[in-house]
Amino acid sequence: MPIPPKKEVFNHQTAKERVYKTLQQWIIDGTFRPNERLNDTELAEYFSVSRTPVREALQMLKEQNLVHIIPSSGTYVTPIDLQDMKYVFELLGELQSISLKLCINQITAKDLSCLTELNERFLENANHGSSSDAHIADRDFHNYLAKITGNPYLITFTDQLTFLACRNENHFFKEVARHQASYENHCRIIAAIKTKSLSVAQKEIKNNWLISISDSY
Repeated sequence: MPIPPKKEVFNHQTAKERVYKTLQQWIIDGTFRPNERLNDTELAEYFSVSRTPVREALQMLKEQNLVHIIPSSGTYVTPIDLQDMKYVFELLGELQSISLKLCINQITAKDLSCLTELNERFLENANHGSSSDAHIADRDFHNYLAKITGNPYLITFTDQLTFLACRNENHFFKEVARHQASYENHCRIIAAIKTKSLSVAQKEIKNNWLISISDSY
């Protein structure tokens, strides 16, 4: 189990929270590969905590279907299932369509500026950064639309699903051309929002996730 060298100074989060957040990110960005076994003793030593918060964090990851626990064997990173990812992308398309319906008439100039900035960051990371950073920026773009609605359930569901989508994209999508297509799609979404063209924005955001489905196969 290759654990990255320590770089950060942990903040005031509880032990369980910081272990959970770090492991979640490592699974999403591919540091831990599908089917890789996670050793709770090694993780406890790395985080300088007891095994209890590590086990609690692993249980939280299990609830997100990011790991699975086999009795008398250990904890393993959940493999990526293409059919499951198809369900995730389809649902995200519908959820984001609802987000647009709820927020399109209340989006401000500041919101549009933030969406544009997030999209530019996405392209910059795709062209000059890492694929993982690009997918995180892509996730931030889509999550921002949910946050504008102010609906806590929509925000939570979108956040959880974009984490799973980000993991899939980190695993399958490395091509700059694919990132460019997604960037241009985001531009069309922003343009449609500016003109309050709800049906166009909804069509484009569904197409954005449909691209991910087709590219996975």
